[in-house]
Amino acid sequence: MTSNFHGHERNKTNAGNGPKAICRVINILRSPSPDPKRWRNSHPMFGILKKLFPDRRADWRHSVSDPVIGELVLSSDGDWWEGSITVDGTSVQFQLGGDHEPSLALISHAHDIIREFAVFSRTVSEFLDSEAAAQAASPDEIRQLTVESVCLFWPDRPNDGMLYLKGPDEYRIWRCDYIDRKPQGLGFDD
Repeated sequence: MTSNFHGHERNKTNAGNGPKAICRVINILRSPSPDPKRWRNSHPMFGILKKLFPDRRADWRHSVSDPVIGELVLSSDGDWWEGSITVDGTSVQFQLGGDHEPSLALISHAHDIIREFAVFSRTVSEFLDSEAAAQAASPDEIRQLTVESVCLFWPDRPNDGMLYLKGPDEYRIWRCDYIDRKPQGLGFDD
């Protein structure tokens, strides 16, 4: 945004230039910003905190090989294991919960989805058709959605999770609950 103020042009690119600037930038710090990684590794308090509160995932396996899904890799934040497989020409990502390694119950559920992928896809498609008929806002977009990711996070609820769907609008993130192996509650974030 550019405006003319008493003969001086102002915009964000020339902030700090001239007496009528939007703001004046002063170099208060003569050294670069501290590197938080360096501080975290060198500050004595961090060492004490690490001893008091050790990372519970430090001894977890970072990669697990599954004969059906392939390699499952611990996510960067350590909350689940991620894997991807192509089934009937469709690439599907799996995110599986568990402690120390992916839950066997969740792996079993993922295997069921892969083994019966045609049935799973048909169930999701029928759900999306019913949602498209019920929602006047974007029925054509809903009918174009496909499964992108199956999230099975809860070992104590192995039949529940979430499905993430992709569609024609790359900025809209569609998702639905997956309760008792059935999709429900379609919504999106944009």
